[in-house]
Amino acid sequence: MPGKGQEIQDALDGLDNQIVDMVSNFVKRRRKHYEEAASKLHNSMKKDARRYTEMLADKKIKQDDYEMLMQGRWGQLKIELLSEAAVSKAKFEDIAVDILKLTVKTLLIVI
Repeated sequence: MPGKGQEIQDALDGLDNQIVDMVSNFVKRRRKHYEEAASKLHNSMKKDARRYTEMLADKKIKQDDYEMLMQGRWGQLKIELLSEAAVSKAKFEDIAVDILKLTVKTLLIVI
């Protein structure tokens, strides 16, 4: 079976474009989602920051309260971003499983 080694290598090399396409398509699809999420988070943050700053300017809150509100909003933003990252990690794990399945299926066909 000396020829099998080359067949296996050729089969693996033949997967290169498919695997790159799988990851590339995922990234392209998710890019729009991330851009929309970032815009939504930014708009929410701007709205809150403006409101807190107006309250400080109108002396409805003290400087300490303002800083606490802004830090709290920053913490909430961080949690929302971490949530997006966790979803991404799970999606990338799904793609890794798909790549593994494709590779194994292709190699089993060769042998």
